[in-house]
Amino acid sequence: MNAPAVRGRCPSLMSPMEAGDGLLVRVKPRAATLTAEYAQTIAEASDRYGNGIVELSNRGHLQIRGLSEAGVDELARAMADIGLAGASPRAEAVRNVLADPLGPDDPDARFDSHRLARRLGAVLEGDPGLHGLPDKFGLLVDAGVALPLAGCTADIMVRSEGDGAAIALDDGDRSLPLAVGDVEDTVRRLLSAFLSWLEDRDRRDAPRPPRIKTMVAACGADGVFQAAGLHGETRPDKRADGPAKRPLPGFMQVADGPCGCFLLGAPFGSMEAERLADLAEMARVFSDGTIRISPWKAAVLCDVSRADVPALRRRAAKAGFVVEPDDPRARIVACAGRPRCASAKADTRSDAALMAAAGWVPEGVLHVSGCAKGCAHPSPAPAALVATAAGYDLVRNGGPGDAPERTGMTPEQAVDALAPPPDTAQIAAKR
Repeated sequence: MNAPAVRGRCPSLMSPMEAGDGLLVRVKPRAATLTAEYAQTIAEASDRYGNGIVELSNRGHLQIRGLSEAGVDELARAMADIGLAGASPRAEAVRNVLADPLGPDDPDARFDSHRLARRLGAVLEGDPGLHGLPDKFGLLVDAGVALPLAGCTADIMVRSEGDGAAIALDDGDRSLPLAVGDVEDTVRRLLSAFLSWLEDRDRRDAPRPPRIKTMVAACGADGVFQAAGLHGETRPDKRADGPAKRPLPGFMQVADGPCGCFLLGAPFGSMEAERLADLAEMARVFSDGTIRISPWKAAVLCDVSRADVPALRRRAAKAGFVVEPDDPRARIVACAGRPRCASAKADTRSDAALMAAAGWVPEGVLHVSGCAKGCAHPSPAPAALVATAAGYDLVRNGGPGDAPERTGMTPEQAVDALAPPPDTAQIAAKR
């Protein structure tokens, strides 16, 4: 494919990013879905051209680590052979569509989110006029009822509403209801309006904003819709305030049928290529032969019989996946850390394992970040440990950039800081 090794801060398949362990690229499943055969191919390519480490990102992508410049080209060629690459570096860079994991396998969904996600992905890839979108610009399609995209956002978000859909904008407070059949044209109009607004700002020598929320801040959500020629009546956006609960690993019944889905967590979002191959085999044996990649650092197997759950749980646990909802690792998000990331001030994954072993993980999410950027979990968390040159800082109900309540802790001191306060009633009873 002769993919150029362009180094950027938002990598894609053909535009790698330099990391502490080599070059890093992202493979983007279409409509959140990989066949077992595709997963096997990715595992083999990661082992052959990289260092054999595969990560699940919070955008539903797979990150392949430890590549050389020659390895980037070979990996891109392997992905193109199975249809997981855009026709050009720019087409691939803007191909960012997050879909809910179940798609048509959710019997209560109002529309097929996977079909719509593929159509919107084709729009982004096939229209050269849209290739000027910022690399981080993304779309979200969510019709999920059993497994919706809780807590996830994107520049343009399509969700089910009533008998149709509604479109909302990042940082906007209004949404536009519409028929599902009108979504594709509406998204095209919004993308074109955003790019025209960028071009107009550039002509006035204004800084180029990276995302649609900057346009929303300047024009308001209704102003953005009107700039796109969308004059329908908008409504207050119905998204829930505050952090949403992440789905936990394990079996989940879907509707009233005999089958359901099983969430398998990758510890701290990372697995060896061999584990991805194991996952592919489990999809063949226990599921419908596909793997759904979620934004929660977990894979989802669909159409799993309740009778097969014990065997699947044992096999997945033996392979190293997180399979129990009360496993502390299910509530810890950790970035790559040292030595994989040059910006990191600590080996976050080893430290996260220490904290998981202690079992004192706050309710919700514990974010262990190697630096103040907080790449692994952009949203606020009940507790965030931020590595600095002096040790870990603890932030409560915020992100790595917020003011800490404690600073300069060793990993062991951080474990103690996360411990629940002593039960005063029990202490008094012992006295």
